Amino acid sequence: MKYPEIIIKIDQELDQDLAWEFYSNPEIGGCNFWEERALKHHKKLLKIGLVKDKKDFLNKYILDFYRINAVEISEAKREIAQNLNEKKEGFFLTVDKIFKKYTWPKNSFIGYLSIFDFCPRFLDSGEFQVFIYDNKNLQLFTIFHEMLHFIFYDFVQKKFSKDFERMDTEKGKLWDLAEVFNAVIQDTDDFIKLHGKIKNIGYPDHKNLILKGKDLWENNPDLNSWIIKMANL
Repeated sequence: MKYPEIIIKIDQELDQDLAWEFYSNPEIGGCNFWEERALKHHKKLLKIGLVKDKKDFLNKYILDFYRINAVEISEAKREIAQNLNEKKEGFFLTVDKIFKKYTWPKNSFIGYLSIFDFCPRFLDSGEFQVFIYDNKNLQLFTIFHEMLHFIFYDFVQKKFSKDFERMDTEKGKLWDLAEVFNAVIQDTDDFIKLHGKIKNIGYPDHKNLILKGKDLWENNPDLNSWIIKMANL
């Protein structure tokens, strides 16, 4: 079976655009992304509340950061691509087992490095972000997390089109289901072998659903059955 490419790239302008989005709309799933995933790593951005043109301030900070740390960012890109290359076959084989060799929705996906720990994904374009300063295991976790989203959403919306085809993928029941699925699957032995044991997987708002999802999967690791049962909770 031919698997899709996962290409690692750098895009400073995308980082600028997304940083402004998360600054403007920071709350997701019980997390404040700006405080927990931007200010935590970039203390100088605390000053943004004191300036008049906040977007200009943020864009300049990111531009300067990329310029000053250009060599470090380039090396991180090389290392992440190398680490991914060592693990991607195992990832695709594991996904084949879960999804019964369901065809991937695209031939290639792009992961952009980011100086922020937002890690969004874009279903239509097959693009996502990876936090440059995470350790190796967390970077792999993020890449596989977003790749699982791409195949899970496609699978659910086609196989269960009557229930999910028109549902919002960014909030609500389908979004909850996708995030809970990843939290459950990425804490199984197969994924722990790929990226290690990751603590506190999932959003705070999904804590109870994740526990229920784990019980269901452990009792019957069948994707179709799991989706039907979780959708009815």
